[in-house]
Order: sequence, then structure tokens, then C-alpha cells
Amino acid sequence: MYLKNGTGRLWKWTGIFFAAMIGFTLLSRALYQNSIAVVTATVPGNGTIAHRVQVSGKAVQNQELAVTTVAGLRIASVQVNEGQQVEQGDVLFTLDMDYLEETITKQEQEMQKQKLSIQDAWSQSNASAQQRSNAQAQAEENYQSAVSQAQTVLDRAKRDLDRAQAALDAFYDGTSASQAEENALMESCQTAKTAYDAAVSALEQLKQEIEAEIQRAIAEAEQAQPAPEEEPKDPTLQQTDTTEAAEETQQAELPEVQTLDSRTLTQAEKEAIAQSVRDGYAGQLAQAEQSVQQTQQALDDANEALETFRQEQADFPTLSEQDLLGNLEKAQENYEDAQAALEQAKTVYGRAVESAGLPDATNSSAQIGQITYDQMALALDKLNALREAEGKVLAPVDGIVTASYLKTGDKTTDTTAVLLADLSQGCKFSGMVAEEQVQYIGVGDRVLIQAESNGKVYEDLPVTTLSGTEEEGGYRITVQLPAGTLSLGAAAQLQFTRKSQPYACCVPVSALHLDGQNQPYVLVVREVNTVLGPQLQAQKVSVTVLDRNETMAALEEGAVSPQDKIIVSSDRTIEPGSRVRVE
Repeated sequence: MYLKNGTGRLWKWTGIFFAAMIGFTLLSRALYQNSIAVVTATVPGNGTIAHRVQVSGKAVQNQELAVTTVAGLRIASVQVNEGQQVEQGDVLFTLDMDYLEETITKQEQEMQKQKLSIQDAWSQSNASAQQRSNAQAQAEENYQSAVSQAQTVLDRAKRDLDRAQAALDAFYDGTSASQAEENALMESCQTAKTAYDAAVSALEQLKQEIEAEIQRAIAEAEQAQPAPEEEPKDPTLQQTDTTEAAEETQQAELPEVQTLDSRTLTQAEKEAIAQSVRDGYAGQLAQAEQSVQQTQQALDDANEALETFRQEQADFPTLSEQDLLGNLEKAQENYEDAQAALEQAKTVYGRAVESAGLPDATNSSAQIGQITYDQMALALDKLNALREAEGKVLAPVDGIVTASYLKTGDKTTDTTAVLLADLSQGCKFSGMVAEEQVQYIGVGDRVLIQAESNGKVYEDLPVTTLSGTEEEGGYRITVQLPAGTLSLGAAAQLQFTRKSQPYACCVPVSALHLDGQNQPYVLVVREVNTVLGPQLQAQKVSVTVLDRNETMAALEEGAVSPQDKIIVSSDRTIEPGSRVRVE
């Protein structure tokens, strides 16, 4: 009985032990399985990387016109608002006509004042030029007069010096000094007379030459005259008495009656030709007359000197050697003084001539005033055009008012009054491309535009422009829209996808990780042998990313093989070396 009871208890505890062992085994396995991360893995595959560009924007005008008007006018009323559509010829705003009329009157008065100012400027300029001409002529006349007088004094001093030298030479030669001096004076008189006669002869010859030239010019002019028409003969012209001839001479201004076979010029025409010829010889004639005057003066001086000498000889005795030497020395001094005076006259009056001939400083006030007047005239034309339009400023084209800077009662400025979107020029899509996406789209790429209001899609539209400079955190892109697509201001979305070249190793972006040095790597499932047997672990493999988008990444070949299972997701955080279980 006792043995039977002991055996029963043994079997009972043995059963409990094995039951506990089985429970602990199951619990250990459960805990082991629960500590392993469950992962999803994939193998690398061939593929391309698609980059999708999406831009929000709106339809804007291709061309915007600025409507302006004359500045400083009062605005009576404004007929349009921003966003309003207008047709060509519609009134945009109206100006105050009373103020416009007042402005026109003031402008006309200012132009009249400017015109008078220009006339004054021209008058002053002409007067200044005339004064300068007169001053130059006066300076030249003063120069000629001063030099002529100084030359006369020098000639007299030279004559006195020659006389004194001749008297002294005659004294030393034993000749009568008085007789030698008188001979010298007589020779001077003869020389002066010869020069005077030559000057008079030259003047007379010049006058004859002038008269001959006048006759020749008249003859040439008569030859060039057309044959006169036949006129009835006046019997009074047949009279030849001297009284009528004298009356004809006195009435030189009346036209001369011509006969049928005569080509004679009128007396007035002859006198005009004669005056023209004389004007051409005026310079030579003046010079010849001045030469006569100078030689006449020299002749008078020589005769006066001879007469004075003879009077002195009658009143005073013969001079001694000492007196003759004194006279010579004094004559020499007078001659040198006369030379110095001549040079000084040439220098002083020559400088005056040069100063008078210097041009005045440039004065463009008249020309500048004329330019100002022309500008004022253009402004007046604009004001008159506004008056003819009754102060109404019209829309130049069909369009939409995109901006208005007008307010009733204010004055207009010289800047834009109204901005109009020109509907005749169509519209375009405009938006901003993000900086990181601008590399995937360019001018000429065919894009899709989708209207936000109704979802309508417009495909295969080329990119018109893409600004080369960054602005507002992106780049401005425009796409020309066909007529009848989007209305001005309508919101829309631009979509474009660019595919890369084919890659042999593409993985989901979720498989990529970054280490502490920001270097990309992937976790690959690898089987390793442990004390517990073969186990699967996540092993780190550094990779090079060639391209990527939001979902896929292209890796450089060689780092992973086509058979490697790359972990793309896990039910928990794992690190390189973590045990894993592929789901």
C-alpha cells in the first residue's frame, strides 16, 4: 500500500516537471520571436526616375498698356474700376473742362512770354555782334592812324638826321654847310614831289580802271538782257535839246524807254552795276587815296622844311663844328625816339586790334529758348487735343483695367493713370518654379495646364520663358495660352514630368538611411552563424545615390547585388546588426 502510494507521487511530480519544462520552452520561444524585428525587403531592379514638376499660377496678360495724360489737370470723374472690362473708345476718366481752359490760357501766355524772351535774346546777340564788329573796325582804324602818325614823325626825324649829317659832312669837306643842307632839302622836296606825282597817277589810273570795268560790266549785262517788246515810240523822245537831256540826267531813277532794236539798261540798273563794281574796288581805292594823302603830307613837310631852313639861314649866322655836332646828336636822339614811338604804337594798338578780334563767349540762350518754346508748343497741342475731346480720355484698345491710380478731384501726374491689359494680345500662364525643381524643366518643354475652376486640361503647351535669375524663392515660368482657353486672372496648375535615363539599381526611397557623416546607406538582410545557429541580421551597406525623386532612388552599381534583399520597412526601429525576420 505504501509502495503504491509512493509511486503515484513520483509520477505526479514527474509530470509536473515536464509540464513546467514545456511551458518554459514555449515561453522562451515566444520571447525570442518577440525580440526579432519583422521587416519587409525587396531586391534592386531596373527602372527610371520620374521627376514631377507642379506649379501653381494664373493667366496674365501678354501686353499691358499704360494710359497717361497731361500732368497737372484736375480729374472731374472716373468711369472705370480695377478688373472692369472695357472696349476701345470707352471713356476711362474725364477732366475738368474749366480747369483745362484755364491751363490752356496760361500755356498760351507763357508761350508768348517765351517768344518775347527769344526775340530779346536774338536782339542782344545781334547787338553784341554789331558792337564787336564796330569795336574791331575802330581798333583797326586807331591802329592805322597811330602807326601813320608815328611813321610821319619817324620820317621827319630821319630827314632831320640826314640834314644834320650832311651839314657836318659838308663842314669837314670844306663846303658850305648851309648850301649842302639846302641842296639836301631841295633833293628831299624833289623826291617827295616824285612820290606824290606817282601816287596821284596811280590813283587816276585806278579810277580809269574802275570806270572801264563799270562800262564792261554794263555791256555784259546788256548783252545778257532779253530783247524788249515793241512799244509805241514817244515823239517827245525825239527831241534832242540840251534842256531835256539835263532833265533826263536829273531823273536817273526813272526807267529809260527802249527802242525796238535797243537792249540798253535803265539808269537805275546802270548805277546799281556801277556801285557794285566800286564796292569791289573800295579797298584798293581807299589805299590809293591814303597813299596820295601821305605823299602830299610828305611833300608839304619837305617844302616846309626847305622854307624853314632858308628862313633860319637868313636870320642866323653859319654854324660852327660844335653846333653841327650838337645838331647831329640831337637829330640822332629824335630819330631813335621816333623809332621807339613807332614800335610802341604798333604794339599797343596791335594788341587792341587782337583783343577786339577775339570771339565772344558762346551764348546759346536764344537757341535754348527756342527749344523750350517748341516743347511748350507740343504741350499746348496735347491740351488742345484734350479740349477737342471735351476732356474725355478713352481706352485705346479692348482690355481689362488692371490698375487705376485716379481719384476724383485730384490732379493728374506725369506717371501712369490707368493700366489696361490688352485683350487683343491674348494671355499666358505665369507661376513660380521651386528652386529644387527648376533643373527638371526648361524653355520648350511640353507641359499640361489644368484650370482650377472647372478642371479642364490643356495639354502639349510649350514653356515660353523661364527666368534665369532667382526671385521670390523661385524662378518665373510662363506658358503662352491659345485663344479661348483661360480667362484673364483664372487660377491654374502646371504639371510636367521628366524621366531620367534607365538605371540598373533602383530601390524605394524608404530604403535609404543617413549615417552620422550624412552618408547614405541601406540595410541588407544577411544570414550569419551564431551560437544559437543561423540567424538573419540587418547589415549596413554604404551606397552612392545617382538620382532620386519622392518614391524611388537610383544607386550606383556594385555596392549591392541584384540578389540582395534590401530592407524597405520594419515594424520597429532597427540598427545595423539587429536580428530581423523577413515577413
